[in-house]
Parts: sequence; structure tokens; C-alpha cells
Amino acid sequence: MTSPPVSDRAAPFTGYQQALCDFGIAALTETLSNFCDPDFDVAQMQLEEQELEQLATLLVQQLCVSLNGEMMAGYLNVVRNAGTRTIAALPKLELKPLQHPLVLPDGFSHQTSAPQFLDGDWVRWLPLPNCTQTDSGIVMGRFFAFAQHRGQWGWKYLIWLKDTSSGVLADVAWEEDLEPLREEKQ
Repeated sequence: MTSPPVSDRAAPFTGYQQALCDFGIAALTETLSNFCDPDFDVAQMQLEEQELEQLATLLVQQLCVSLNGEMMAGYLNVVRNAGTRTIAALPKLELKPLQHPLVLPDGFSHQTSAPQFLDGDWVRWLPLPNCTQTDSGIVMGRFFAFAQHRGQWGWKYLIWLKDTSSGVLADVAWEEDLEPLREEKQ
């Protein structure tokens, strides 16, 4: 008897797992899941998988907002001259504060980009891989909200759906998940 064919769904998961390894995220998650020092012991905290992922995300976001030229030059020097310079000689990482989800960013009204879509614009959700059908509708409103998945603020839109056969009349979407759609006739 032959074994059943492997599902095509396994391939993207393998690629995803490989990317996590290649970019050090798997090592970070593993380190976090076993971390123990006098101030923090994961075993006593009984962290859930989602909490570990959120910790890893926050640490990566913290690194992103704290990058500076001196640090980048030091790390690039290590990359280019591997073995000739110790990692201990790298510049110290000085952390900047992350944006907080309950406080608007400084200079909100002057430093925030204008919304891409206005009330009355027709939009559709960007298609997902292996999926050509997406919902579409008309922008009814927008608000500025903290995008937890990006660790920053962004525009979110209220969309009156074109197809309401499912009983859902409206939905919300982040700006980066939408694209303009030529004007539809009602």
C-alpha cells in the first residue's frame, strides 16, 4: 500500500519555519521559552505560546525603533570582518521607548500621513495567496488606531460591504490590507 500524497499546505509551513530559523526568530523564541535569571524565570511565569510570540514581537519592534548609525556600522564591521573582531566590542544598544497603544504619537496631527482612502471610495481587500476572491465595498469612515501587529499607529477603515448575502453589512480593515477599486454603480 502506498502512503497518501503530502498536502501542498505543508510546503508553505516548512518555508515559514525555515524563514523563522534563517532570521533568528526561532532561536529568539527558544531562548525566551527557557529564559531564567534573578529577575525573570519563564518556568515560574507559566507563559502561554501566544505570550512568548508577543514577547518576541516586542523585542524585535524594540530593536527596530532603537537602531542607530553607530550600532549599524559596528554590526556591519562584524559581518564583513568575521573572526577578526569580537562581538563584545559592539556598541551598546540604547533602547528608545516603543509607541504605546493608548497614547497618540507625538506630533500626531503634523507627522501622520494623510489617509489613502476617503469616505465614498470603493476598495477591496488585497487578495491572499491562492485566493482570487476578495470582499469589496465603500469606505464609510476611518479612524487612527494602534496596530498591535505592527507595533505602531495606522489608519483603519470602516467598509460597507458590497455583497451582504452572508448577513455581514460592514467590516474594518487596515490601510495596508486594502487597494482602490474602480467606482462601482449601485
